[in-house]
Amino acid sequence: MISGLALSTVFAASCGTGSGDGSGTAGTNGTPGTGGSQTTGVAGTTGHGGQTAGTSGQAGTGGGQAGATGGTGGSATGSAGATGTAGSTGGAGPGAAGTGGSANAGTGGGPAGAAGTGGYAGSSAGRGGRGGGGGVGGSIAGAGGATGAAGRGGSGGTSTGGAGGSATAGSGGSGTPGMSSGCGKAPGIASSMYNNGSRISFMSGSQQRRYILNVPTNYDNTHPYRLIITYHELNGNDVEMYNQKYYNLLPASNNTAIFIAPNGSQSGGPCSGTGSGDSGCGWPNSNNVDLTFVDALVKSIEDNFCIDTNRIFADGWSYGGSMSYKTACERPLGGVSNGYIRGVAVYSGSQLSGNCTPSKPVAYYASHGTHDSVLNYNNGVGLAQNFAKANGCNWATPTSVTSGAHVCTNEMGCMAGYPVQFCSFNGDHTPFPDNGQESSSWNAANVWTFLSQF
Repeated sequence: MISGLALSTVFAASCGTGSGDGSGTAGTNGTPGTGGSQTTGVAGTTGHGGQTAGTSGQAGTGGGQAGATGGTGGSATGSAGATGTAGSTGGAGPGAAGTGGSANAGTGGGPAGAAGTGGYAGSSAGRGGRGGGGGVGGSIAGAGGATGAAGRGGSGGTSTGGAGGSATAGSGGSGTPGMSSGCGKAPGIASSMYNNGSRISFMSGSQQRRYILNVPTNYDNTHPYRLIITYHELNGNDVEMYNQKYYNLLPASNNTAIFIAPNGSQSGGPCSGTGSGDSGCGWPNSNNVDLTFVDALVKSIEDNFCIDTNRIFADGWSYGGSMSYKTACERPLGGVSNGYIRGVAVYSGSQLSGNCTPSKPVAYYASHGTHDSVLNYNNGVGLAQNFAKANGCNWATPTSVTSGAHVCTNEMGCMAGYPVQFCSFNGDHTPFPDNGQESSSWNAANVWTFLSQF
């Protein structure tokens, strides 16, 4: 199981209430009703004179703001007054303004600082809110008046989104889960293609790459899951990672994470071996071709499944450890606009996938054997020191095991949420210390404890 160079990584309606309902007093040749003013309702039409007392017309609803009494009707001896013409309809009620939509903060959240409402701790501005609902209509007209016109709809809610999470917050997002675009949707990848070792083809640029996928057996598309990218070692491949249960983290996760095992490259092209291993396959990352592949793959998984965008991790051994380090260094969550890595676990690593000195914090775990005959123990210590500096730790050289199986050192003074832990073990080049057996090694349990704290 040990390869020469291996590493695997793992968002008051103004109703016109003028109640001008003056009853007309009977009389000869009814006197015209007084017209409503801005403060009185508009009077009914003057009644014609008649022999008998006429019934007064009902005044229409006043057009003004709380109209008073309507005009006086015809006299007692006149003929029945005609029904008064309805006054002008009430002015539109000032409907209540619609509530402005809330906005999700943009993707790419700022680190441990406060995120925008419902957002991803994003440094970018939030998306526009939904329009507000219509305003409350005008009420029914006042007594004796015609029905008032419906009030105007309220103003729509502002389309401007809420402010995004602060760009100055610490990298890595808040404790609030980030919801990927795949949340609430049925996966676009057939269930027959995952949880069984199937190799899934994936186009990255002009290259046809591939990966293997595992999803919780009780997957719920409304629940955001951790995503773990697992990188294989030199001469390994995605099939090997599936067979090894992603360095034995799959059972440790207990259905709380989604795993992907991307397949590596060699000689500038994708690896194509179909067995549990592929000679020469690794992560040289020439011109960042491997990192570009993983960027696109992470985006695809986010689009198809419900991923917690604040909890994406990588792990790997040897060459895979190198690629894990490179991914964390180049793609720290919140540290760059396209960053996504919250934490990383590097087993017996070195810098083989392109040099990088981290400048943004990422939670960092490492294990390395003191007798490593492939990648020098001090190389592993140096990688941990690089991230300790980025994480603001007070660096002290980790304790090297001298007796017993292993000893783990937690660096002190690191920023909250960005620990650095280095485990020294008495052994050679392996992802499964102390005895090289995946089923009985302590490393997977340690790694899961480290990653699951976020």
